[in-house]
Amino acid sequence: MRVLILIAAFILTACNANPHNQASEQTEHFYRWYLSGPHKNLDSAEMQHYVAADTLKRLADISKIPEQEIVNSDYFTYTQDYDPQWRSALKVGEAQPVMGGEAVDVWLGVEDGNNIHLKAYLREEQNEWKIYRVRDITDNFEHKIFDAGAR
Repeated sequence: MRVLILIAAFILTACNANPHNQASEQTEHFYRWYLSGPHKNLDSAEMQHYVAADTLKRLADISKIPEQEIVNSDYFTYTQDYDPQWRSALKVGEAQPVMGGEAVDVWLGVEDGNNIHLKAYLREEQNEWKIYRVRDITDNFEHKIFDAGAR
């Protein structure tokens, strides 16, 4: 009987998904979906599934500012436009714990066989990992969407 209890405990432990893997998987699913076509609506169910609510709200607020200079490229890809063929070159790294959340490295394939290295930051919201911040590691740049002084 004790052996059965130990086996059951082992199986349950093995089946319990690693939260780091969940953040990486969520990030990969987001980018595969996001790169499938242009102009994603911030209010869509998909965006709400993958992106933190306060990030979506801030991006929506920024989009209403005339001639804003806070976000001058796509927030999630740091590009002006993209080709759906880039999906095949997408690479997502393992999540690393950072300040109560997870950070995931993302490489987007772009023209001429080059890539852009991004870092997506995720936190748990409604029992799911959601992206709340994205940085361009390649160019050491970040859109300051939460900077109250940005215009």
